[in-house]
Amino acid sequence: MKIIKLDNVSFYYKAYNEDGTVGRAMGVEDVTLSIEEGSFVALVGHNGCGKSTLAKLLNALLLPVTGTVTVCGLDSSKKENLFEIRKNIGMVFQNPDNQMVASIVEEDVAFGPENLGVAQPEIAERVYEALDQVGMRDFAKNSPHKLSGGQKQRIAIAGALAIRPKVLVLDESTAMLDPLGRREVLEVAHKLNKQGMTVILITHFMEEVLDCDSVVVMNGGRVVAQGTPNEIFDNKQLLDEVGLKAPRTVELASKLCAAGFDVDAHCRDARKLGGDVCQELREKVK
Repeated sequence: MKIIKLDNVSFYYKAYNEDGTVGRAMGVEDVTLSIEEGSFVALVGHNGCGKSTLAKLLNALLLPVTGTVTVCGLDSSKKENLFEIRKNIGMVFQNPDNQMVASIVEEDVAFGPENLGVAQPEIAERVYEALDQVGMRDFAKNSPHKLSGGQKQRIAIAGALAIRPKVLVLDESTAMLDPLGRREVLEVAHKLNKQGMTVILITHFMEEVLDCDSVVVMNGGRVVAQGTPNEIFDNKQLLDEVGLKAPRTVELASKLCAAGFDVDAHCRDARKLGGDVCQELREKVK
């Protein structure tokens, strides 16, 4: 089932020309894209390619100028659908500090369901269920501002989960985190996906897309490619054109294959790759 569909979607921002007249700047243009329910999809591209604009179109923070965005069968251009769409799309943005609205973790997570008018007993149930899902229940009474970056983003994810969405959108949510924080957030995202949630990961870290079901590549406001991680990594011409690189381990494995080593050209595990190379060298020495 297609949980999200974009058909020939374009969106433009207001811009001012040098002569003072009003013009427009492209956000996204002529985007057609479908996302399967329960899938884990990565959206990649360099800064300014339209990734964040697309994310905001998914939960009707922005409405298309042309084309249609359909979420869970609901057309975002119809005002009566906005509330339901925003309940079904949980958003987590780049800076966790900008998403904190309360001085206590459990109060911060409760903000979403409170705004939906959920009854108080159910709010408490949702808060602790969401904190359990991200492994942060023990921090319920803590101040979010005293947590690490990764912990803050897990709290932000819990806040999104408390509205019980069908889709979780992570819009550059690991960009400001250290490697540990990034790993914490990705582990939570993959755990939620295995439980059935559709996850859309917007990132410029190619290492983060290794275990995704599919990768959507954007450039100049358009979708220029979509495929499995291996299909995208194998397309060197595409990566060069959009200014991206395959993860270092995959890139090294490909070069080793080209140099005559008998290794998996799509190897993602640096330890395994190193072990395979050492084993082959030992056999050649014998």
